[in-house]
Amino acid sequence: MILGYGVLVVAIVFAAGDWLAVAHGRRRMEYVCKPAAMLSIMIGAWLGTRGSHDVWQVRFFLPGFALSLAGDVFLMLRKKRTFLPGLVAFLLAHVCYVIGFNLTLPPGRALLILIPVAGVGVILFRGLAQGLRERREERMIAPVAVYSLVLSGTLFSAWATLFRPDWGVLRALFAVVGASLFFVSDAMLAWDRFVRSFPRARLWVHMTYHVGQIGLAASLLMSV
Repeated sequence: MILGYGVLVVAIVFAAGDWLAVAHGRRRMEYVCKPAAMLSIMIGAWLGTRGSHDVWQVRFFLPGFALSLAGDVFLMLRKKRTFLPGLVAFLLAHVCYVIGFNLTLPPGRALLILIPVAGVGVILFRGLAQGLRERREERMIAPVAVYSLVLSGTLFSAWATLFRPDWGVLRALFAVVGASLFFVSDAMLAWDRFVRSFPRARLWVHMTYHVGQIGLAASLLMSV
């Protein structure tokens, strides 16, 4: 268990290396540090399963981390033909997270969170759809719509853990912070690509993404 946390610290070091690489345009360093950070997160989460753990969450989060690693590689190439495979990999990762959060249906009280989450998801999608139309990339509207729906599902499922009696407060907070930052990261990535570029976009995307994934992994490690 302690070893799992130790590997997450290693993940933070690799993530910081990736942020420096992105900030200073060091592509080779990025090619090493970005996948290494996600691989470390996955290994740290796996090591956490050696003690008592939430079997259901582990069963789906570990494949989610592996799919995220695959998505990282596709998007890191920054080629048009690899964007859609990257999108699919992250879509499947979010499906894994949604299922991993929901061994049972969310408590009734958690449905109140669904309203603001759905609102944010709709606003995000409408902006992206408009950007895609202006760029004449209408073929991407359907995949982006599906992705936005599943991404919002991850966000809602994480916030719903605050109402689950079997989730401790600290564990739920790690899940909430992790999923929220992951949502922000994906939203910024899509906005920068399809709507309007903004300064330091890739750096902000990478920072929120890595901290988000580490938060999700920490919620898994704290399930013991």
